[in-house]
Amino acid sequence: MSSVYGINRLFYEDARWFIGKLLLMYITLPLAIAWTILAVSVDLGDTLTSIVGPAYFFFIPAYGILAFKGLLPIAMGIGSTRTQLLKTFYLIGTSAILAYILFLNVFQLVIASLYHRGIASSSILHPGLLHSQEYLFLPYLWIDLMFALAMFGGAFFIYCLTYRVGITQTLIATMVIGISAMFLYYSGMLEGPIEWLLSLDMSAIAIFTVAGVVGLSALLATYPLMKNASLLPKGKKE
Repeated sequence: MSSVYGINRLFYEDARWFIGKLLLMYITLPLAIAWTILAVSVDLGDTLTSIVGPAYFFFIPAYGILAFKGLLPIAMGIGSTRTQLLKTFYLIGTSAILAYILFLNVFQLVIASLYHRGIASSSILHPGLLHSQEYLFLPYLWIDLMFALAMFGGAFFIYCLTYRVGITQTLIATMVIGISAMFLYYSGMLEGPIEWLLSLDMSAIAIFTVAGVVGLSALLATYPLMKNASLLPKGKKE
């Protein structure tokens, strides 16, 4: 078995287990079924159904960190290179998330369709409501994909940063940036850029697209960070 095939198989199996089984089959699907049964059998009033929360706020960011972290020493052990490892992670990771988002939106489409036909008493709670109060498959799918890429890329970028420079230095840099931003904001130096951004009057689709592009950029920015990284991360106190 070549190292390329081996690393592809490792990442594929890991994505299939974490995204396909844990998130899709054991979390999202049961949530979708449970909310559908409740909405069909009980009058939920103004309650909105949400099945995307676990993916947004735990599983996708966690996959961005744990998948690479867990497979790095194994991949090195079977003769893979860091560049091959990163390329495989980008390809399989984003493909797994895209496939999950597609299934997620099929479930959301079913729930929303039942509501609009008067069969169920609850529709879905989703950031796409900022774009349209009525469920629209493609815009909602796009928003989910962009948000997921932002979570995936952002989480992996933060992990890589702490891996290379250590948690302490990452926190110090974060605090310096945060405090600088605070002084700039309260001194009025950010008023111009903020007013310019507000004047753009961006739609919800555009805002989420920007978030997705930022997440994708953060994901690709990890390549120069990690392509020559040591096998061991910086110590926790560095």
